[in-house]
Amino acid sequence: MSTDSVENKLEKVSNKLICESCGEDFSCGANIGKCWCFEVELKAETLAELRDNFKNCLCGKCLSKLNLRR
Repeated sequence: MSTDSVENKLEKVSNKLICESCGEDFSCGANIGKCWCFEVELKAETLAELRDNFKNCLCGKCLSKLNLRR
């Protein structure tokens, strides 16, 4: 039986991405329905800006900064 923590298991199945805004690496679990970004509530204006300017996800730091500017 494996002693991997839930975080380690998620890390193994999540996608590794590079933030389009800052270039930092981060993990995305959206493909398995368990991503940190599901907990982030974005304003409509922020969602529109994201769709206009980015093709993929942003890291948590950049997403939070963008959401706070609005």
